[in-house]
Amino acid sequence: MVIVFVIGHAWENRERAAREYSNECSICHHGGHGQVSEVAPIFGRVGPIALTPEGHHYIIDVLLNGLDGPITANGARYDSSMPSFHRLPNDEIARILTFVARQEMTAGGPVFTASEIAQARKHPLSPHEVLQERQRLEHQISIP
Repeated sequence: MVIVFVIGHAWENRERAAREYSNECSICHHGGHGQVSEVAPIFGRVGPIALTPEGHHYIIDVLLNGLDGPITANGARYDSSMPSFHRLPNDEIARILTFVARQEMTAGGPVFTASEIAQARKHPLSPHEVLQERQRLEHQISIP
């Protein structure tokens, strides 16, 4: 009986996260696959980035603080701004990030928690500082 509850709860959270992603992110990220030269794809990219502690932290910072400036994703250049979503509650941000990180991953994927989001809120960054964080990260790990 407990297993059924846990599986049911996990499925409910996944459906809720998909709705939240659709409401908050999909209009710009075009279903997670981006738009050439304008908006970077996120499905299949966020999960691998978030597998390292530094990448995990960076992904949280992007959603909380936004990102402003040119980036390269999957070999293509994008030069636009992502707005901050700090207005969203911690648990919703955690669900959205977990949902996105697990897209196109073969085995599970990273999990984000509301407590991680709350901790990151204590150290706000400007969108340009998030870009600088990404640039430092690019020297440490491969960012798809």
